[in-house]
Order: sequence, then C-alpha cells, then structure tokens
Amino acid sequence: MSEKEPLLLTSPNENALRASISSRFLSCIPPFWSSSKNTLDSDPALLYDAEPLEDESLGPIPPVNPPVGQCSLNGSEKLHKIRLLMKKFGIAVYIVPSEDEHQSEYTACADKRREYMCGFTGSAGICVVTLDDAEKLSGEAALSTDGRYFLQAEQQLDSKLWRLLKQGTVGYPSWQEFSIQKANDSKFSNVISCDPKFLSLGLGQYFELAQSIRGFKFAPLAQCNLVDEVWGDERPSRSSDPVYEFGLQYSGETALSKISRVRQYLKENEASHIIVTALDDIGWLFNLRADTDIPFSPFFFAYAIVAPKSVTLYANAEKLVNVKSYLSKIPGFIGKSYDEFYGDLANLKATIHNKDIRLVLPSKYACNYALLSSLPVSVARQTIIYESAISVMKLTKNRAELFNAKVAQAKDSLVFILLGSWLEHQLIHNKKSVTEYQVAQKIFQIRERFPNFKGLSYETIASTGPNAAVIHYAPSETESSVIDVKTPFLLDSGAHFLEGTTDITRTYKFGSSGPMDLYRKLYTLVLKGHLGVALAKFPENNGATGTILDSYARQPLWNEGLDFNHGTGHGVGSFGNVHEGPLYILTTAGGVSKQDYFKRGAILTDEPGYYVDGKYGFRVESELAICECEKSFGKTRGGNRYLGFEYLTKVPFCSNLIDINYLTRAERKWINDYHSSIKSEFGPKLLQMGEKKAYHWLMKETKPI
Repeated sequence: MSEKEPLLLTSPNENALRASISSRFLSCIPPFWSSSKNTLDSDPALLYDAEPLEDESLGPIPPVNPPVGQCSLNGSEKLHKIRLLMKKFGIAVYIVPSEDEHQSEYTACADKRREYMCGFTGSAGICVVTLDDAEKLSGEAALSTDGRYFLQAEQQLDSKLWRLLKQGTVGYPSWQEFSIQKANDSKFSNVISCDPKFLSLGLGQYFELAQSIRGFKFAPLAQCNLVDEVWGDERPSRSSDPVYEFGLQYSGETALSKISRVRQYLKENEASHIIVTALDDIGWLFNLRADTDIPFSPFFFAYAIVAPKSVTLYANAEKLVNVKSYLSKIPGFIGKSYDEFYGDLANLKATIHNKDIRLVLPSKYACNYALLSSLPVSVARQTIIYESAISVMKLTKNRAELFNAKVAQAKDSLVFILLGSWLEHQLIHNKKSVTEYQVAQKIFQIRERFPNFKGLSYETIASTGPNAAVIHYAPSETESSVIDVKTPFLLDSGAHFLEGTTDITRTYKFGSSGPMDLYRKLYTLVLKGHLGVALAKFPENNGATGTILDSYARQPLWNEGLDFNHGTGHGVGSFGNVHEGPLYILTTAGGVSKQDYFKRGAILTDEPGYYVDGKYGFRVESELAICECEKSFGKTRGGNRYLGFEYLTKVPFCSNLIDINYLTRAERKWINDYHSSIKSEFGPKLLQMGEKKAYHWLMKETKPI
C-alpha cells in the first residue's frame, strides 16, 4: 500500500461488521453482580428485595476537575496585586482569557488563570481587570460569559469585587466594548494588554484595528503574565506522565497515512508547512493519547509542524518516553522540546534562497495571537492560509471509528439504564434521600466497571429542581441538593472509552407529584425539537445546514413563545474532545458558515432544552452520526443522495413526562420503534448480568405510547 493511500481498518462485509457488534459488546460487559438465574422470578415484586446495587458504598469521584489549588490570597488581595503590576507596566485594562496557549476549552490546573482570579469555574468566560486610579489602585473587575453560565456565575462571583457581563443580553456591553470604554475613561493609562499566548489571533487583530479608531492603545505583554506573577509558587505544575499509543484497532488509520493526507493538503494548496497547535489535532495526527494532562481531555501539551519531507513534534521528553520506538518509525519524524517551538517559527520565512515558504495556520479564533507575532516579517507572513485543516479532517470518522463509537454508546447507554433503575428504586421504592452528588458518584461507579473506561468527558451535571435551570450546574461533595421528586431531575453525563467519547442527557420525573401537565407539555416540546433534528433529511454542500437544523429544534418551543439559551449540537471526537469543532448546530451572530461541515461520518449531539430560572429545566441529548439516506429515498436537485442521521444513543426517554397530545403519529411511531429496539438489545443483556430490577425498569420505560 502506497504512502498516499490511507490505511483504514475496514471490513469488506458490512453486514458481518454490524452483526458482530452485539457479540463484541456483550464480551465487554463485566459480571457486575453475578446471578445464578437468567430467567425472571414469577413475582416481579421479589426482584426489588434482591441484593440491591444501592447497598454498595459510594466512593469518591476522582478529582478530574480539581480546583486551582490552595490560595493564600483572597479575592481582594489578588486584585490589589495585579493592579500593582498593571501600574508597573502602565496598563489600564488587563484581559484574562479562559484558554491555554492552545485555545483549549478545558484547561489544566496550571492554566486556570481566569478561575484563579475570579472564582468562576465554568468552561467559558473572560475576565477584565481595570486600573482607573494608580494612586488608589482602584478600578473595576468584570467577568463575561454566555447564557449557559449566567446563574452559575452569579452564584460564584463575589459581587462586591466582580461585575457580570451577560454575553448577548440587552443592557450589557460586550467585554470588548467594556475594555475599550474603560481604557478610554482611565485616569492612569489608555493601554489594553494581555499575554498574547492566551488571546486568540482573531481577537488580537480586532484590538489592533480598533485602537486607531477608538483612541486606546493595544500593547500585549509577552515577557510577563500578570496572573502567574500573582499566583506565584502556588500555581500547580503540568503533568509529566507519559503519553501512550492509540491503537490502530481504535483509530482505524495509521499516523503515517494521516500525515500523508496533510501533505496532500499542502500540495493542493501550494503551501510548505502546516502549523498544528490544537492539542486534539496533534493527538489525532500521531495517534497518541494522555490521561492526566488536562481534565476531561485525553491529550497532552505539544505543538507540531508538518512539511513535505518532515514532521516535527514539540513535546517534553518525559512525555514521549514510552512511544519513542513508535514515533521513530514515522519517516521524517523529528522530536524537539516543547519550549523550542516559538524559536523555530522565526526560521519560517521566505528569502531569496528559500522563496517557496507558505504557511498554513489554524483559523484565527483557533490559534493564539503570539503565533503570528513570532513569525518573521517576510512574504511568508503575508501569504498565510488560515484554516484548521486537520480539525476538519478528523470530523469525518472512518469505519473503525464509527464502529467503535457504537460500542462506546452501547456501553454508556447501559450505564444510564442501570443508573435510572437504581435512582427510581432508591427514591420511589426505598423512599430514601439521594443527593445530586450521590448520583454523580453512582454513575461513575457503574462506568468504571466497564473495560476501556478512561474517565469522564466532562463534569457530571446532576441537577434537581432549580439547579436544572443552571445549564452547566455540577454538584460537588460539599454543595449538593437532595433530589426533589416533585420536580424534574436532569442528568447530563459523558465518558471517555478507548472506543469513543459519549455525551448523553436525559430528564426524569419520579412519581406523579407536582404540576405534571405542565411538566409533560414542556418536556414533550423539547422532545419534539430533539426528534425534529434526529429525523431531518438535508442536502450536502450547504453552509446553512447547522442554522437550519437549529431552527428545527426550536420550532416546537417557538410555537409556544418559548426558547432556550444555548446551541443545539456540537461535534464529538473519537476518544477525543467532547466538543469537537468546527461542527455545530446553532445560530450564530456571524451568520451561516462559509463551509459545509455536515459530511457523512461526522458525529454530533442533538440537545435542545427549556429552562425556567429558579424552578426547573429540561434537556434531551443523544449522539447522531451523519449518514447517506437510502437510494429509494430520492435525490437532491443536484442529483446526490440526501443526508440524514443514524441515532447512536440507546437510552429510553422519560415515559412519565411524555404527553402524546403534542406528538404526531409519525413521532409516536418513531419513539415506539426506538424503545422497542432498546428493549430488544438490552433486555437479554440485563438478565444475563443478573440485573432484574433494571430489566423491569427498562420494560416499563419502553412500553408503547
């Protein structure tokens, strides 16, 4: 097989591949609680008196998202110290983004600078600290975040020190506008600054252009990060644990094949080097993974540069000790230390003797501002192609990745079924008090018994009543509410398995207390929106697909004058990031995409919701794979087959919350067929595992509606 031809793990017999999924999955199920019987007892009530899962002790959840560490300074002292440094460097406004230098969504403890400064733990947001009077060291401090985190931010911020800027909300300035206004109004200076490694290139260029028009000065400070100076020796260090090879049985394609595809991209675009900064792109390219570098993300700190005859990986030596032999087999491989990357960028310039240098950088909002400024001024700097080419490549999963995604979804669907049964038994049959954190403990406990479980893909969102209205609420051991059976309970949880990454949400209502008619109406409207996306058919090569599908999810709510304040869906990696761009289902202020990312083989979520602050929340989320419709379905105007979705998640919807009066006949049939397939797939497995309570729960939840 030539270097240019991808080496993919495929099966010539697709039917055999599909048929093997059941036997392969069954072999992955551990003997949770052995039972000598695989048949039902004659009296179903006796099943609830069997040895219960709930009698097992609940252990702690490993600190996958630990706090930033011990802080000897309080919030006021941190602001005082950073303003002292701002005075020293002549800065009126200092910007503290959430991201690390790779623009990662989830960050290592050492990179949680925004969280360290203000105490807000959400995954998205940006801090702005101002200095108005250098003598008094006075100014304002603000956190800007989006609608997912408004309530969480209000709870976590010290309102005496921090102001909340609600993104996209009338009456609140954007953090950019806030920064510019504060720089212009400051009595001390008109300088806006930041560490250029942590601000995206797109935002850096925005301030570059705006400064000449708005009268402030944009002066990034590369030699010193002010938050790190305040943090001092208390700042945690990054992990030095070695990375490991992500086997071909899971990746489905060799690293050499992927590198060859990248080189083909360079050739087609008449470029000489592609600069790779996103950690998931690097992990995908080299088929490498890590367990301890970043919470919820199986990747490690590195940079890479791919050229026609070489590929350079910049990572600390201790990270690669276990994969030296593996990497040495890649032709043209060069290993360098992580700190050598920015110095090497200075050599990438076009000269009389080397005039064919043309670089590909990630899109301007996917790489940092320091990246461009590190490149020498030359023709090469003027001809850069900005495109996250590798991010787009990895959106389309190969056959092995799709097969493994189904295995991962089957495992985690079974986890949710076991959890749902356990929780209802505890609350209704045993009438016990269960806290949100105990649910998070239990779902982790169930998952860790499955082979190839590699940890959570995000912090478990287990939320009752008013907490469910906080879209990204997550309970902790010290802050957790008791589940109220009078209100809906929302569980949003995901996992990493070697086979794939999961992201599932189900909303439950245990018992019949509370305003059930209202709950059923709202839940069913959300479910209708969910099905509107899942059952959609659409032509390829349309940049507006994500926006159109987003409207499908919202239409049932819009028809009732209701809406929700987050996107409808996002791409999901293959044992990768749970939020994998640039594939999204959402309406953006910038309009539709210039590119169509809805290609066959991509995996994404479908997750509409509805929330009432201080009362309750509903969300239904499953993973879908984009597939071609059958030939018999018809063809588009362009003569191609339509695209649609294969439904991957196999967790029942809440039968107690479905109001059939809001469903069409087609929707009811689809739900009944879906539930029947879950019953057929998991019913026998639950009996083989000795999980009779879960079996009866599943039979109840999948009755025809």
